[in-house]
Amino acid sequence: MLFSVAVAVRQPWGADFGLHAAVVGRLRDDLWQPANPMVEVISPSPYFTPYTLLLAVIAKVTGLGPATVLSAAGPANLALLLFGLRRFVGLFTTNRWAPVLALLFVPLLWGPAVPQWSGFPALRGLVLILPYPSTLAFGLMLLCWVAVAGALRTASWRRWLVAGLLGGLVILIHPFTAVGTVLGVVAFVVGRLTRLRRPDLVGMLVGAAAALVPVFGWPYFRVTDTLASASELDAIHEALYLDAAGRYGLAFLVGVPALVLRLRRDRLDPLVLLFGLSGAVVLAGWLTGAYAFGRVWPVVVLSLQVAAAVVLATVVAAAFGRRPAESPAPSDPAGVAGPDAAGPAPRRPGSGSRLLVGLWAAVAAVACLAGFATQYGNLLLVLPADQLTAPRRAAHDVTNLPNFGWVDRAVAPGSVVLTGNAPAGRALLAFEIRSVAPPWPDPLLADEDRRLAEQAELVDAATPDPRRRALLTAYGVDWILDLDGSYGWADGYASTVVEGPGKSRLLKVAQPR
Repeated sequence: MLFSVAVAVRQPWGADFGLHAAVVGRLRDDLWQPANPMVEVISPSPYFTPYTLLLAVIAKVTGLGPATVLSAAGPANLALLLFGLRRFVGLFTTNRWAPVLALLFVPLLWGPAVPQWSGFPALRGLVLILPYPSTLAFGLMLLCWVAVAGALRTASWRRWLVAGLLGGLVILIHPFTAVGTVLGVVAFVVGRLTRLRRPDLVGMLVGAAAALVPVFGWPYFRVTDTLASASELDAIHEALYLDAAGRYGLAFLVGVPALVLRLRRDRLDPLVLLFGLSGAVVLAGWLTGAYAFGRVWPVVVLSLQVAAAVVLATVVAAAFGRRPAESPAPSDPAGVAGPDAAGPAPRRPGSGSRLLVGLWAAVAAVACLAGFATQYGNLLLVLPADQLTAPRRAAHDVTNLPNFGWVDRAVAPGSVVLTGNAPAGRALLAFEIRSVAPPWPDPLLADEDRRLAEQAELVDAATPDPRRRALLTAYGVDWILDLDGSYGWADGYASTVVEGPGKSRLLKVAQPR
């Protein structure tokens, strides 16, 4: 937690940070009719969520900037994620070492080509995404599953109400995580289908209503519109299917034996069902080209990681001299029966079994070390900028983050900057600087395609002068950002030039007389 505070102070956030900071800024400026966070137009946006709304209110009350408030939320998100993980693991065992193993496995058991995406809690990426909505949503997802397990155990409609409210929040905050949340709920419910009673069914209806009422009553965007446009995001997610072994292989290496053991014990084990359901969704995305379903990979990996933590903690305790804290009995597939439900402790395994357990534990330890060795680099982002030199970054494989502080010093918040470089446009959003076309896909922006086409016209040297001037005026362009000196045409429109690092420069557009 102290490390997360240090990271929040340094603010070495990933590319999405600018977008979420811009969202907070727009909501702070107008809670009732906020403008689009990326461009100068009023439109619905799927980024206006309960999370960013809360941060906007905090920013408005405190007077703090959006980037500061969003950064400060990072440690809180991490605390919620860790709490949710502890409670989730506790559904399957009371062994005190299982949560410790899960704390290691979840960030480390991925692969050498680990993805740095929001919603993927791998160590390398987690350092960069702590303040993101996806991190909060991941923690809420775990707590939603815990609430569902408790509701199935007690037939309490109040717990279903809590589960529904948590699920509704996840849907609004991060729809991709919501898909995994639903799969987890199904996994727990399927395990008890033959024993559901009327109070359970009533509770499920209460939970569904608690989730859907706020979702369909949310004033900033319609969830149905977001779902209908999901296919527009397939292309950007295809990378999640490339080199699957390199991205997720360590989780499979350590976790598959654990799932096999749980499957042999109970065919309706919730972790096994979660793995199967989420794996089926990921596979369907690969077969159909609906690559946005690749965002369910974290749930596939999580089921492997948690199963490995639970089973390894139990079998190691049994093999090497201590009575294990039992996992819940097969008769309670919701995983909430408690340690005594599993019956008597297993007998001490023979030397051959102990050898296999020791080998498995050794493989898990080596896998964790390998995961740390390939992911630790971004931990160095807490160092002062002058100590994180280019050679040190290269030696430790630290993610290179763009630095546009020089642009922020020259450009006022709310200005429109023209650049054909999408990563630059994404970074500038953190300073509340807008673009001509959205640098991130925005499925609810009606004129997104036209904006992209006309932005390409603006930066094309062959565009006739009258056409370019008309577009500059139409979009209210205040500045032109030339990153490599290739915008020679921009000199004819500039009244002021600000030199940046290397060949980059910032040109203030002269106002027409």
